Amino acid sequence: MDHPLPISLLAAVDYSELSPLVVSQAVELAGRYGSAEAHFLHVSDEAPKHLGSGARRSEKLLSWLSDQLKDLGPLPETVRIVGHEANGDAANVILQTAGDLLADLVLVGSHGRTGMDRILTESVAEVVTRHAACPVLVVRPKTHEDPAAQIEPPCPQCVQARIATRGAALWCEQHQERHGRRHTYYDQQGQRWGGARLVS
Repeated sequence: MDHPLPISLLAAVDYSELSPLVVSQAVELAGRYGSAEAHFLHVSDEAPKHLGSGARRSEKLLSWLSDQLKDLGPLPETVRIVGHEANGDAANVILQTAGDLLADLVLVGSHGRTGMDRILTESVAEVVTRHAACPVLVVRPKTHEDPAAQIEPPCPQCVQARIATRGAALWCEQHQERHGRRHTYYDQQGQRWGGARLVS
């Protein structure tokens, strides 16, 4: 069934080091659809003191966003890019804007590390994820080489086994017994689920 409107993605940005990743993810996802709108929202904590201040905020967003889009190269012609500048509580503004746009997906970062414009904190992402009326993608850098303290890093031998076999083997010889039958795979040709180990 055709979507009655262009697919609408809302991506929240705060100019932090994470924001370019949010932009690239939003553009990449939007480009997968035949017709899509990628909306980029920046939220300031306080309302502008005068009209000129508000205009400067909008100009800053559009200038920053233009630089990010140039770095991504040619954009799909079917993707429409829109910038939004707003003020207020970041989570509430993101949720309200998503509702106003009938967004199909909201993208937020998992942290923000800049001063006054910091909006993409863990709490904002958590509130948006909990209350959004559509799916939410929390964007964060890939950091498997520096995992959280409670997560052990991947076994180097297992990683090498996956690379060497192009994914046919998931685990090294030492870890085959621990992991071997805990994962079930779909056999596309047989159209059934099987529990056989994927090892060479």
